[in-house]
Amino acid sequence: MYVMVMAEVVQHNRTQWVTYRRRSFMEHRLFWCGQLGLSDLMDAFDLSRAQASKELNAYKKAHPGNIFYDLNAKTYVPRSSFAPEYETPNSERYLNDLLELSRGNGVANADWYSLRPEVFSPPVPVRGVKPETLQPVMRAIDSNLRLSIRYQSMSSPTPQIREIAPHALCFDGFRWHARAYCFETRGFRDFVISRMLSVQLGSDAGIDQAEDSDWGTKIELEIVPHPELSVSQRKVVELDYGMENGSAFIQVRKSMLFYALRRLGLDDIARSRPAHQQHIVLAEPSNVPIEAMGAK
Repeated sequence: MYVMVMAEVVQHNRTQWVTYRRRSFMEHRLFWCGQLGLSDLMDAFDLSRAQASKELNAYKKAHPGNIFYDLNAKTYVPRSSFAPEYETPNSERYLNDLLELSRGNGVANADWYSLRPEVFSPPVPVRGVKPETLQPVMRAIDSNLRLSIRYQSMSSPTPQIREIAPHALCFDGFRWHARAYCFETRGFRDFVISRMLSVQLGSDAGIDQAEDSDWGTKIELEIVPHPELSVSQRKVVELDYGMENGSAFIQVRKSMLFYALRRLGLDDIARSRPAHQQHIVLAEPSNVPIEAMGAK
C-alpha cells in the first residue's frame, strides 16, 4: 500500500513539473516574442496537435487575463493585462543566453529562443589555463597542500620557483588567479594560474586561510553618477547601474578591490577622464585604500 501511495505522489509531482515547464515556455514566448502558436508547443515538447491544444486551453482557462487568440494573426498573443505566473522575465539572463548562443555555447532551454538577432561582443584573448596545471591547484586547495611552482611574474625577467599554499580561486574578468600563501614573502597574494609554468604537489601546508585577512575582509563601494553630467545624463547612468536614490553599493573582497576598480573604470586614471567618458565615480574615494588604485 505504501509503495502504491508513493508512486502516486511521484507521478503527481512529475505531472505538476511538466505542467510548470510547459507554462513557463508559453509565458517566455508570449513575453519575449509576443505570440505563441500550437506548433511552438508541439516542437518544444514533442506533443501532438491535440495535446498542444489541450495545454493551451488549460492555460487560457487558468489565466484568462493573459492570453487570447488573434484571428487576424492566427496565433495566440498576450493581452494588455498579461502578467507572467511561471516565467519571471529577466533581461540579464536573456541577454547572457543570447550572447552564449551566439558563441556556439549551450544554455538551458536553448530551444525557447526563437528570436535570435545577431549578437557581437568584443573578443577577449583566451587565457590558457592548462588542465595539468589546474588539477594540482585544485587538489592543493581541497587538501591544504603546498605547491612548488615555477612562476613567471611581471616583476621578474625570468621564472622563479615559489612555494605556495592556495586556498581559493578568483577571476578578475580576464584571468584566473589562485589566492595563496607565499612562503617566500610570508603573506597571501594572487598568482595568475596561466603563469604557472610547472606545478608540483607537496606535503601538508599547515596554513589557515582564516589568516588571509584581505580575503576575509569585505569592502563596500558606493558609486554615483559623475557630478559634471547633466541631470538627464545622471538619470540614465542611474538606470545603467541599477542605482537607487542616486547611488549603488558593490561589495567586494579587499584582496579583489584592485580588479573590481579596474573593471568599473575607477582606477587612478579615472580622475583624469572627462565626465562624458567617466560616467561613474566613487562617492567616497578617500575610503578606498590608495594601493588599490594603482598598477598591480
